[in-house]
Amino acid sequence: MLSLAFGLLLWSPTAFAVDGTFRGKIADPPPNEPAVKGWIFVQGRNKMLRRVEVAHAEIVYGEEVPASERHKCNSDCLSTGQEVRITARQDALGEWRAKRVEILRVTPPTSETRLKADTLPNFTPFGASLEVTNLGDLCIAPSTGEI
Repeated sequence: MLSLAFGLLLWSPTAFAVDGTFRGKIADPPPNEPAVKGWIFVQGRNKMLRRVEVAHAEIVYGEEVPASERHKCNSDCLSTGQEVRITARQDALGEWRAKRVEILRVTPPTSETRLKADTLPNFTPFGASLEVTNLGDLCIAPSTGEI
């Protein structure tokens, strides 16, 4: 009887798996990994990258996110740069399967983060002349006429 109980414990290792919680920023997939719908990569403070399945997860906003930036959300609204807290369980293959994703910080749309040309500093000295006076000075090596 004892061996049967022990065998059942070994047969079902995920029966006693516990949830883990980690946080980080959503990152782009590594160059060798294709982007897959329903999966994200989360990079922790230690630069460790975890692949997480979020297709079936509950997506919520943290208290830090203002009400004006919150909206009904599913896994499609998770984007690169957002800071998140993940509650997940590892499956038998070691893949993280999220139960809950809490968005801690929302990234502004890229159109808001771009600088306008008139706000960029001008590093050209006032009244500097940018004329080319001798085209011969621009050659890297003299031309031989051969190709």
